[in-house]
Amino acid sequence: MNGWGQNGWTGGQYSLWRVLLGLGVLLLAVRQLATAGGDPVTVVITLTALTLSTAVIVGWWDSPAAALLATVTAGLIVQDSGLSPRLWPLVAMLLLHAVAPPAPFGSRMARGRVNPDGDWQLPVWLHAASWFVLLTATVLAAFDTGPNDTGWTELANRGGVVTATILASSPRTRRLAWQIAGLTWVGLAWSGVADWWMAGLAPAWLLSADPTWIPAGRHQDNRSGPAWLFYDGHCGLCHRCVRLVLSEDRREDTIRLAPLQGAAFSEMVESSVRERLPDSIVLVTPAGEVLCRSAAVLELGRLLGGCWRMAAGISRVIPRPLADLAYRLVATIRHRLFGRPTEACPLIPNELRGRFDLRYDE
Repeated sequence: MNGWGQNGWTGGQYSLWRVLLGLGVLLLAVRQLATAGGDPVTVVITLTALTLSTAVIVGWWDSPAAALLATVTAGLIVQDSGLSPRLWPLVAMLLLHAVAPPAPFGSRMARGRVNPDGDWQLPVWLHAASWFVLLTATVLAAFDTGPNDTGWTELANRGGVVTATILASSPRTRRLAWQIAGLTWVGLAWSGVADWWMAGLAPAWLLSADPTWIPAGRHQDNRSGPAWLFYDGHCGLCHRCVRLVLSEDRREDTIRLAPLQGAAFSEMVESSVRERLPDSIVLVTPAGEVLCRSAAVLELGRLLGGCWRMAAGISRVIPRPLADLAYRLVATIRHRLFGRPTEACPLIPNELRGRFDLRYDE
């Protein structure tokens, strides 16, 4: 991506960021509630913050909720002297989210939309604004120790801030600037300066990144051709997974889709193998490797790239038996939570139906 604010954020990845933003404020509100000491004003403000942060997390009227939450969070900072004013960047990011384009994929407002991604894009100016918040707050944090504190850690932190600010001016060095800013926070935390800066700046640091810095994974055997994602055509959760792929996969030749009940699944997977597979989602690589349960989910995240690949990489530290157990628990209750669609093909526009094989065995 070139130019200030140009970015590769998709609606689903932005919704992941929104969830983390809401969780940050939620944890702050829980901390405040635990230390309120019975003060009625603090209790009321904190409970309001809990309610609004939950709305931001689930994506339910999250834009007005974020605007109100920014006001409430500012009230907490002003009302409680125990909270550091270094949390103001968190308020700034809530305000930016409040004016972001509504209904990205993953929000409740996007449900029922025919086109999964709805042509949603993160505005150039909003991405640039997150960089402004990041650099401004990081400069203030680095010079927060006072002019007389000239230890080597302070000098290194200030040097890192100046370097990151200069490098951020060029698209070619912006990724390096982002990394240096992150390392500077580590230095600030080491010197005891960044206690609340870390919490306040984390949303700005994450949103200022460009997901295209983490490219979509290639097929591990380097074979050409798409991977096939087979899904339960009568599972509401599987339909949402399919719509996620259609929204987030910008390489339309990477993943093709078909129901487990269709002819393509019978043709590509031997009957002896099909009998041992779960009736939820199955991923078949171009080499014919059959992946199911958590392995299929992690490989799908790797193929999508960006935040999904990063999340999949982090999730690989979870032991495979434990990850499969969690998968089985969700699969057991998926019909009760997400229903049973009557159509095998999810709600999608006609131009995306070419990615499906909806043939059925005669």
